[in-house]
Amino acid sequence: MKNALLQSPWYRPLALAAAMIGATLGLWLLLAGVYLWSDNPARPTIRIDAQSLQLTAGEGAPSERGLRVEHPAPNGLVLVQGAIRPFEARDYRGLGWRVDGLDETRELRVIWATAATARKPFDHLISPDERRAGFVTLTADPNWEGLIVGVGLAVVGSTAEAEPLLFEGLTLHPRRPALSEILPLAWNDWRRDLGWTGRSINFTDSAEGASRIRPLIPVVVWCALAALIHLLLAQPWRGFRAWMPYAVILLVGWLALDARWQWLLLERLDQTHSLYAGLDAAERQRVGPDQGFYPFIEAIRDQLGAEPARIFLLASDPAGYGANRARYHLLPHNVRLTATLDAASGVAPGDFVLLMSPLDRTSYDRARSELAFGDWRLAVSSEVSRPGLGTLFRVAPLAEVD
Repeated sequence: MKNALLQSPWYRPLALAAAMIGATLGLWLLLAGVYLWSDNPARPTIRIDAQSLQLTAGEGAPSERGLRVEHPAPNGLVLVQGAIRPFEARDYRGLGWRVDGLDETRELRVIWATAATARKPFDHLISPDERRAGFVTLTADPNWEGLIVGVGLAVVGSTAEAEPLLFEGLTLHPRRPALSEILPLAWNDWRRDLGWTGRSINFTDSAEGASRIRPLIPVVVWCALAALIHLLLAQPWRGFRAWMPYAVILLVGWLALDARWQWLLLERLDQTHSLYAGLDAAERQRVGPDQGFYPFIEAIRDQLGAEPARIFLLASDPAGYGANRARYHLLPHNVRLTATLDAASGVAPGDFVLLMSPLDRTSYDRARSELAFGDWRLAVSSEVSRPGLGTLFRVAPLAEVD
């Protein structure tokens, strides 16, 4: 009976289908583990070390191990809060802590403030079991909602003779997704797009810092699982030596990646059309990624005129995006990128110097109309300036400078 099943003409396609279905289920289980137990880059675990703890009630000082509190406030209160960036309460499930010297005679409470109630913080009494575990779940507390702007611990009932407390750190743990949320999360990560970049015509990748898994990884895992399952179902030593099923598995994986890529390209095309359709070249730049400084470049081009000029563009990072984009927009003018100038730079009267903010090694003497590059000075006249962006200077002999 078994041999008859293996020799059936339907066995090979059924084995391939079973391998693909099994690989899909296996991939889902692996994704479930990743999404349940790994940090979400958008909602990472927040660790507040001892250096970021602030003592707001009580007397103490930082030590090698943490924040050491020697005495409570006159009312017996010790209050420690962490320096944090605001976060949404719905994204975090609870708080962990590391505190030495805390006995059972004193109460331990979590305190937090929201953007709506910054002057009236909330508190939550920590139970004995939670104290032993070093973690409290706050999702059931009705006040744990909204934008959290401050969080800390309060020790109530301390006396002057009580043992000193050592606060080593606090940890905010993100909420883990439910099993029903894993597929939507994986789908959102799969189709997340960085938009157009300098190499995105021929390159695709997931949005680093926002996705937990790059798209190639689940495809490779799926192909490997499908090939392994098919190998077990259609064993070569039983006569199943065809390579076609494995080629089909690889083709399906490749088509999945290519379908994603084509979908992203269509979305980008739609975004590009809605943003730039009907605009001329200058108008496109004014609404594009360089819109923050393109009007400044336009003013420089108007000042330079049509005749190509030599421009020394000084930037803190000459190889960076801003400097190179400015150079591109200034074509056909001859733009040289550099971080500073000296007597050997070949600067001559009639040349232009464009300083892009911020610059630390260059200063401008308004009284003498000179640029100072350390001990070397250059006589200039200011032509175009925009606060926060930069200034264009024209090099001139000292006698011509007002």
